[in-house]
Amino acid sequence: MVRTPSCDENGMRKGTWTAEEDRKLIAYVTRYGCWNWLQIPKFAGLKNCGKNCRLRWMNHIQPNVNRGKYSAEEEETILNLHSTLGNRWSAPMRPISLAKVTT
Repeated sequence: MVRTPSCDENGMRKGTWTAEEDRKLIAYVTRYGCWNWLQIPKFAGLKNCGKNCRLRWMNHIQPNVNRGKYSAEEEETILNLHSTLGNRWSAPMRPISLAKVTT
């Protein structure tokens, strides 16, 4: 179920992103970079807030985000970390040596 787009009291657009909005965001960030997410919507011609633009770029559009299946090596690393650390999700974010965990 998709929510229909609407605008809030500040004129910011709510709802799902359109292909045209994605193209505008991609074109702007590709050309000028992501220097200030609060200013990007104004200069890119978008009616979304800066937070929505940042989240859309980081989670859906950014070209170096791997959205496919895990490779065998990645899956093995995840399983080794889980067997060593358990469900402590923040522990892998600390600087640790994978060599110590996988051996």
